[in-house]
Amino acid sequence: ATVTSADEVIITFTTTFTSAPFVTATAYDSAGNDQANVNTYIKAVSTAAVTIGFSAAFTGQVHYQAIQGA
Repeated sequence: ATVTSADEVIITFTTTFTSAPFVTATAYDSAGNDQANVNTYIKAVSTAAVTIGFSAAFTGQVHYQAIQGA
């Protein structure tokens, strides 16, 4: 997902999970502006979406994985 000068992003999943999935996220400096040196954390997760927070506003991309638990 692309992030532009934001300290959080809400991502809607392309599929609906039967329960809240396990989610990991990493900031990526796709803009080449050295702004991706931020911590990423999961603020909220549901069966349809995830809110990913950052320790500071940045411009770039966030890569994430959402995996259904057992």
